[in-house]
Amino acid sequence: MAPSDVRQIGTVTKYELIKYLRGRRLLAIVLLAVIISAILLVVPPAVGSQYPKDPTQFMLNILGFLGTSSAVSASIAIPILSVLSATFFGADAIVSEYESKTGYFLFPNPIRKTAIFCGKFIASALVSVGTIGLFYLIAAVSVRIVDGSIPANTGLSFAYSLVYLFAILAIAYLFSAIMRSSVYSLVLTFFTFFLILPIIDAVGSVAKFKPWFSVTFASLISQYIFQNPYPTDKVLNTSTVSLVAYYPYVRLSLAVMAAYFIVALLLAIVLARRREM
Repeated sequence: MAPSDVRQIGTVTKYELIKYLRGRRLLAIVLLAVIISAILLVVPPAVGSQYPKDPTQFMLNILGFLGTSSAVSASIAIPILSVLSATFFGADAIVSEYESKTGYFLFPNPIRKTAIFCGKFIASALVSVGTIGLFYLIAAVSVRIVDGSIPANTGLSFAYSLVYLFAILAIAYLFSAIMRSSVYSLVLTFFTFFLILPIIDAVGSVAKFKPWFSVTFASLISQYIFQNPYPTDKVLNTSTVSLVAYYPYVRLSLAVMAAYFIVALLLAIVLARRREM
């Protein structure tokens, strides 16, 4: 009797995790998380600047949330790690089986393609969550040591970051199920979340439309949840241009990211099941 779907998913997850542990991508992204944390912690005292006395501002600085509004936000660390996690562990998870022809050995086995897909996705999610969790842990411990307390909304910020991570990871799997080349899937995933959508978000401030539908705009709730009271939209007038600083609504943004996750994941599963070698 063939193993149950749950056992099959567990087996696929196990060997995918072993593959990640033996590969260089996981090591690279963990090192990147440590290096970014070290830079954000070492540079201020190295240039003669003191850490912020406010634990919340200190947490924002370590997490790389440097901007003050959606119009001029300069978030670096968490978005970079999230996008790289989706790119490294999701963008070529499906297409690589077809491109490298390893699917000829995997798919004829008595295991459903859905089980293979779910096992791969769970493994990708585990290592990605671990990376983001490591970064938040370093930030929380650092703030605790220096300022003696941890901002109240740190847990919410982490949870919102994970919602964003799952959303873009599902989209990365969708790209992987569609594309014929790993390179194309990797490039499309990276530039979609690191360049294309952020540009649309920025254009919204100038063109005065709120990009509530953008998953990258919705992800900003992990940054703004630290502000009390939560910021509201406002006009920023300068000598040359008039901008509108838009802020994502928490509930709407969570719904948008959840919708991206569910729709992208279901489409990816359907396409992966129907795809032939």
